[in-house]
Amino acid sequence: MTTRLRTLLHKAEGGFDRARWAFKRRTGLIGTPLLVPYRGMATPQGVWIRGRVLEDEGVTTAPHSDSTLRNVWLTLKRYETDEIKGARIAWRALGQSGELVSDGEGYFDAVLPLHPGPETAPWFCVELELLSAPFHEVKPLGAEMKVRRHGRSARFGVISDIDDTIVKTGATNFLKHWRTVVANSARSRTAFPGVSHLYRALAKGGEGPETNPIFYVSSSPWNLYDLFESFLALRKIPHGPMFLKDFGLDRDKWLTGGHDGHKLEMIERIMDAHPDLSFVLIGDSGQRDAAIYAEAARRHEGRVLAVHIRDVTRGILTDHAGEGLAALRQMGIAVTNAETLFEAAASAHEMGLIDADDVESVRKAIEERHGEG
Repeated sequence: MTTRLRTLLHKAEGGFDRARWAFKRRTGLIGTPLLVPYRGMATPQGVWIRGRVLEDEGVTTAPHSDSTLRNVWLTLKRYETDEIKGARIAWRALGQSGELVSDGEGYFDAVLPLHPGPETAPWFCVELELLSAPFHEVKPLGAEMKVRRHGRSARFGVISDIDDTIVKTGATNFLKHWRTVVANSARSRTAFPGVSHLYRALAKGGEGPETNPIFYVSSSPWNLYDLFESFLALRKIPHGPMFLKDFGLDRDKWLTGGHDGHKLEMIERIMDAHPDLSFVLIGDSGQRDAAIYAEAARRHEGRVLAVHIRDVTRGILTDHAGEGLAALRQMGIAVTNAETLFEAAASAHEMGLIDADDVESVRKAIEERHGEG
């Protein structure tokens, strides 16, 4: 998309939003504000937090439905958000407090002047309160934001893709992908066999089941955050901060921004925030994960322990995937590329990252799923 066309579309989008809000104010259709916190992350500079203020469309609380028309309608509402600009949000944590203001898309994004110690691991809370929202009647509305802080026993971190890495989306098959995209329920999404077993094995350590932090990086839009959160809980996959993309027409947003640039930038943010940790990177061959991970490894020499690329192309790797895997191996990084997670589990065991019992649990989960199919 050319810069000129993108600029024109962005202006049109802004004009439509202004007209929509003007109409809603005149007709008394202003809705109820909703405060949506995302999981945060401790960094050497402070605590990174992000969230959004929207009108409540009833999408996130909608019950599971098998009706295609119902799901299409809910999906349209999920993406056609009524974000609230200029909302004031108070925060409190670790004896400090302050205020934030939402931007034109309803987001608030900041690094708070907080420096939690390792005793706060694995999670501590930042209390949020919506103080005001232009043109809205605000009743007392609070929320808790969980922030990840690793403890002294953490040996490494995990950075994982989401689509076609832990959850089946059929991104390489348009019809399968469309069905997944319009399903407005975590129950409608299927985890790959062994994912929960392997990720729990990687996460556990001397300080319990969440000793080693896990982070999720995806080019999916923030509009899907609640679905991913529910999916992780439902499938018993360890939670972690997510780094998704904005949805919009700006240069760096979901409809127009680059996949590689976003993922690489987020991986660098995570690794820079944890200079004392090395990382295991997990992705799939349907996109450019191998090439992105190879570049991350080049930029952070010696800090990528292992890479697993789940093969979604039945062994027919694209040039960028093959080149990325070759580059990783040339750097001496342990690499697996397979349709299941068994090879990744076996490799992790050989490296001393997980136990033999964990490998066996992954193997059994894969066999049970195949037996069901």
